[in-house]
Amino acid sequence: MDESKKIGLTGGIASGKTTVSDCFKNIGTQVIDADEISHDVTKPDGSAFKDIISSFGPDILDENGWINRKKMRSIIFDDVSKKKMLEKIIHPKVRKEMLKAINQSNDHYLIISVPLLVETGMNQMMDRTLVVDCSESTQIERLMDRDKITFDEAKSIMANQAIRSDRQRFADDLIVNEKNVTLKELEKQVFDLHKRYSKL
Repeated sequence: MDESKKIGLTGGIASGKTTVSDCFKNIGTQVIDADEISHDVTKPDGSAFKDIISSFGPDILDENGWINRKKMRSIIFDDVSKKKMLEKIIHPKVRKEMLKAINQSNDHYLIISVPLLVETGMNQMMDRTLVVDCSESTQIERLMDRDKITFDEAKSIMANQAIRSDRQRFADDLIVNEKNVTLKELEKQVFDLHKRYSKL
């Protein structure tokens, strides 16, 4: 059996990555999602949990003994060294779980969804990179709407990510998801890529 082709899916925050990966799932494609794995490894029984508590202290736990994600985000948001410390704990564990899932797959191709695919250099282990793209003004509008935040907060969240042109530069394939794109049009873009990936 040939090895599954690895399609790295990425895009800026609020570009519509989840909607696109859901479209792939709906046509029967296996999606390995770095965010989901990251949630799993940071659960109380996850492989990163103890390391995170010993590095950040028990104050980051909520009343149920789970990591308080909101608190964690605010700690690392303005502190680059803390952010790096957390990434150093989580990223290798996420990568390990992703590789395990990739190796267990028999599908012709896989979608591997990684928000920071380009920033972490993980695009180098993919056969193709698929970028979900939209304008920064659309991202900001969606972010403000989704997270109920101000324009300035949305801008500062985006400042922590790779710039749009960098992502585009690494893209083998591009899905355009501007605010005027309907779900039907998005599904068509996904299906066209599905046909292409099935022939790789």
